[in-house]
Amino acid sequence: MKKGCLIITVITLVAFAIGIVLVYRVFFIPSGIEIDKTKYPITGIDISKHTGKIDFKKVKSQSFDFVFLKATEGENYIDEKFENNYLEAKLNAIPLGAYHFFRFNKSGKVQADHFLSSVRGKSFDLPYVLDIEKWGNLGQTEKVVVIKEISIFIKELEQNTSKSVMIYTNESGFKEYISGYFDDKKIWICSFNDPPNIRINWTFWQHSHKGRIEGAEGYVDINTFNGDKNEWEKFLKK
Repeated sequence: MKKGCLIITVITLVAFAIGIVLVYRVFFIPSGIEIDKTKYPITGIDISKHTGKIDFKKVKSQSFDFVFLKATEGENYIDEKFENNYLEAKLNAIPLGAYHFFRFNKSGKVQADHFLSSVRGKSFDLPYVLDIEKWGNLGQTEKVVVIKEISIFIKELEQNTSKSVMIYTNESGFKEYISGYFDDKKIWICSFNDPPNIRINWTFWQHSHKGRIEGAEGYVDINTFNGDKNEWEKFLKK
């Protein structure tokens, strides 16, 4: 009897949490801001299962320069659209990257091993990305523990791939978990300030969560690269 009540309680809490996320996505996610594309001409998107079905041929025809795909989350979750999105993007020769959503209360090494297993055998044009956000990380975990596990994740990934990890975060996440701890890493910043309010140069800037483009069933996040076309070509060659 007690076990049945516990299961019902857990299911109820999970359903409640999912409901909160859905309400937030529909009603509270900021649309974003427009930026000067004469200054920042390189534009791309990042997507996950929430974007729904994507026609990458149409995406490429709109002159998007890159796509980041959600690959994994935590210790065992794989985005259900990752494999198909990867194959379709490759078929259309779109410069590609992959990211992992970091769970604060999980092992950095186990999360890194999980991400590595999901990208093994695949080729990417852009750095691997570690997504650091308080949003979506339920419960409290000490800051010192989070930073330690982030460091372990990065070390594990870089030792096994010989590629430098880039960090995605928002302005508050940058100030709390990244600034002063991972200053040597490239930063992909989510910000609705122009320019982003962080103390170091960013590499990518996510400035909209509600992009609408032809070929994408749902919203896409809109991003820009910090440089012109020549700098973009050099970045890809690295």
